[in-house]
Amino acid sequence: MSHGSRYPGAAAQVLCAIVTAALQLAVAVPAAAQGAQQIPEEPRPEAQGDDGRKWFVMEDRPSLRLGDVLRLDLTSKLDLNVRGGRDVDPDAHMEQRRIGVEGRLFDVIGFQIEREVGDDERPWRDVFAEWRKWRELRVRAGRFKVPFGLERLTSVSDLDFAHRSIATEALTPGRDTGVELNGRFLSRAVNYRAGVFQHDGDVSRGGTDAPGGRTAAARIVGTPFAWASSPALQRVELGVSMTAGDVPQGLNGLRARTSNEFEAVAPVYVAGTRVRFAADAAFAQGPLSIKGEFLEARDQRKHQGLGDEDLADVVARGWYVSAASFVLGRLRSNGTAPRTPLWGGGIGALQLAARVESLAFGSHAPGVEPLRNPRAPNILPNDIHAVTLGVNWFPVRFIKMQWNLIREHVQDPDRRPDPARPWSTTGVFRVQFAL
Repeated sequence: MSHGSRYPGAAAQVLCAIVTAALQLAVAVPAAAQGAQQIPEEPRPEAQGDDGRKWFVMEDRPSLRLGDVLRLDLTSKLDLNVRGGRDVDPDAHMEQRRIGVEGRLFDVIGFQIEREVGDDERPWRDVFAEWRKWRELRVRAGRFKVPFGLERLTSVSDLDFAHRSIATEALTPGRDTGVELNGRFLSRAVNYRAGVFQHDGDVSRGGTDAPGGRTAAARIVGTPFAWASSPALQRVELGVSMTAGDVPQGLNGLRARTSNEFEAVAPVYVAGTRVRFAADAAFAQGPLSIKGEFLEARDQRKHQGLGDEDLADVVARGWYVSAASFVLGRLRSNGTAPRTPLWGGGIGALQLAARVESLAFGSHAPGVEPLRNPRAPNILPNDIHAVTLGVNWFPVRFIKMQWNLIREHVQDPDRRPDPARPWSTTGVFRVQFAL
């Protein structure tokens, strides 16, 4: 990969993406500015129908209401990402251009529809309905995220970094079509989700011969110290997730990419069962939040040897630990607006963040020489380590700007952007509008 832009159109591409984002944000910014000036805790003026019932409300987002029968909340997400570094050509692109609607019918059925504009391959993101009669038991059906992994289940709009960790991107399923039961007990101290899905998630399909088969998934999250006398202990959340499903025979193993989109781990031949496990912990109090997660994925390789013999499972393990803290200003309780917005006489909210992460792929076949061949009895291991430093600025409601500096190490020289240098550095700038 080049060490600079060797393409005469690279600068024009970056400029075009920035101008496009600026034009779209120009429409959004006045609304955000108006929201910043109207943020006081008192309820905002709301439009009402002839019978005195509210039919339009502007709270966290525009909302249309028909009494107690129907509620529709309009949503929109727009992201501009600019990435550069010694091992990557300057790149700017719109990572998200989503529009959608969330709502409730008779306060019993919830639904969400979200579409990615410009994605011809998989335009639909979340499309589901949920029976919400009881807090302890709800039923969801449609297309949505498989319940696995803390960071994967966190919306991109709420991440402390411009991108999810490498382990999360590689080992979590993403969205799929299925049915799920979910609910919470003990005054929200215990939350659960369990479901069956048609495939293994859209993230797992990238670069493979065929999607995974039917997959079962479950996740449980609890606050084990909810009854402790210490307020800090009360805010500790622990979670575990697991999936199990069939992976078809073929070049269908999981793969991993670095932050600059370089393929550090290529798919290998697998067949049999894929099992995932994850454990996570999170803590948030005042301006500080700390998160950590361990993930593992194991693929069987039945009859994948040159003599039709079974091969050792391919195992991938990853983890990350991150911390973020506001150093200037804070966000309001809804998490969408700074307490002192830029156009309300303040400077917004400024947050510093740091993350350490690791991901390792390989197999365990003692006494067998490890090779890169996708049918090798012992897959040559490859480890990826990264450190990310970030600055997040929330100037006004709906808008967030992120700067990330990412330092990565890839163990296998043949899987590096530059084989002579084990370390690479990438800078990412992201502007986000989320309604």
